[in-house]
Amino acid sequence: MEKKTLVIFLGLIAATFAAAQIIVHYRAPAGLNSDFRRLPLTKGEWVGRLEELPKPIIELLSPDEIFAASYINRNGSRVQLFVDYYSPENTIGSIHSPRNCLPGSGWVITGSVPKVIEYEGRAIGAVRFYLSLGQARQVMDFWYITRMGETASDYMLKFYTMVGSLILRPTDKAFVRFVTLDDPPSVAAMEAFERQFIQEIYGCLPF
Repeated sequence: MEKKTLVIFLGLIAATFAAAQIIVHYRAPAGLNSDFRRLPLTKGEWVGRLEELPKPIIELLSPDEIFAASYINRNGSRVQLFVDYYSPENTIGSIHSPRNCLPGSGWVITGSVPKVIEYEGRAIGAVRFYLSLGQARQVMDFWYITRMGETASDYMLKFYTMVGSLILRPTDKAFVRFVTLDDPPSVAAMEAFERQFIQEIYGCLPF
């Protein structure tokens, strides 16, 4: 190999290594901060109460911000809302998929269907789980939020995070979850709750 060719070759290797180090270690700032204090506990017919999560759960998730509350309307329908957010600088915490956490806590996923939630003229691709634990029956709607878009797929969440890192975009992400009882009035109430609170949820996130 000629000396000039060798120098070019070594230069390309060095440049590739440097670029790889930037991609691995660089964390593009989010630009804005999340602020879960803006999530209301009272809106329309809904009145909420904050839920205190066990310390081991918070330590396991290690999000930058977390919100958990139980809401009730005038008809007695209840909806649990859970949101957590992870900034680009957060290298400790991570979103835990319901596909893994639910079976680990004893819940059985008896069914799953795609769910579309409308927000500002676009369709958010969520998923609905039907759950059972003993005699208890619940319904859960959830999705993940990234700079590359929303998804309810664990694989797409990883893909969006990887692509965001490669193109040096912020890799922050959030998880949104609604839970109610598995009966028609409760499910209808949860869907109304989602429509009322979706703007409030996105309003407190930096996406």
